[in-house]
Amino acid sequence: MNLILCADLHLKESEKEYSFSVLREIISLCREKNSGALLLAGDIFDSRQDLIALRSDFRNAMEELPASCTVLFLPGNHEELRAFNGESIDNFDFGRALLLSKKPWSLYDLTEDIEILAIPFQSNYSDYKDYDVPPKNKKLRILLAHSAIAGMTYTGEDEENTSIMDEEIFNFFQIDMAAMGHIHKGLNIKRDKYRILYPGSARIWREGETGKRCVYYCNMKNPQAAPEALYLKSAGEYRILPVYANPEGQLKVDMDSDFSAQDSLMLELYGLVEDEKSVLDSLEKMKKELEKNYRKVSSKIDKLSVLSGISTHPLAKRFLAEWEAKAENYQKEEKEVYELARLRGLLTLKSILEKRK
Repeated sequence: MNLILCADLHLKESEKEYSFSVLREIISLCREKNSGALLLAGDIFDSRQDLIALRSDFRNAMEELPASCTVLFLPGNHEELRAFNGESIDNFDFGRALLLSKKPWSLYDLTEDIEILAIPFQSNYSDYKDYDVPPKNKKLRILLAHSAIAGMTYTGEDEENTSIMDEEIFNFFQIDMAAMGHIHKGLNIKRDKYRILYPGSARIWREGETGKRCVYYCNMKNPQAAPEALYLKSAGEYRILPVYANPEGQLKVDMDSDFSAQDSLMLELYGLVEDEKSVLDSLEKMKKELEKNYRKVSSKIDKLSVLSGISTHPLAKRFLAEWEAKAENYQKEEKEVYELARLRGLLTLKSILEKRK
């Protein structure tokens, strides 16, 4: 059989249209690939309140899957966020999705040859040797879990307080493949006896999640083979765009042709200018224009500096003239560095001029 692994979708009421468009694409991929199982490795909902508000839409979406596709839903830490006292996730109906919420573990027979060891998000896994999990009795054992692993970069919130799973747990429980959520960056790590898979966040959840969003497609007939990353077009990408302001306040930004309407743009403003207000007004106009074509546009202005008279200062004019004369010699990959070199030169000049005052 084959399966699709998804994690950290963070369905959110305030971003319902966007987050559900990604879920629908994942469902479409399950149909296209004739997937025998969809593994949801935690943080499918952004909070308990979002779970309550969106569970009916989620159930309806699950009905679009082929009848032959088994859906396993492992809760993550976000399914517990803002939960009411004593409110158990087991009280909710997720339709086609089978909830694997029993702590500290549960065992599910996926096929005659594959079993799922499910370990929901917990604050501490140090007692795993006391779990009393039976020995592997099928050809393959998949660990479905939502946790960071010791020594691996974690990119979620509350980094200092997140739970950490010791990688030795995979050997101890005779794991062939670890299907993981919680780390928002995709990871595919092959060890001697097992493979660790983090598909990363299925959509852009917050600033800084650059790169394409994906789910993993795994052919379990050949579990040693590398999984295929299925990129999610509806998720878009988080793109950081440098915006350069010259001393007169004119803005320049380079837009690639492969941007999509689902992208989230972060405009990072650089420059040394005379009139900060006019530059920020221009940046705001640029944002409003881009918002017509892209899902989300935000900006950072902390790298903008101000110096009165910089555009007419003789040294600045000479430096900028020489910079402009050589700018056309640089290719696309080098232009960003060359733009930053202009800024560095102007800031050095600013420092010299201020010391002379």
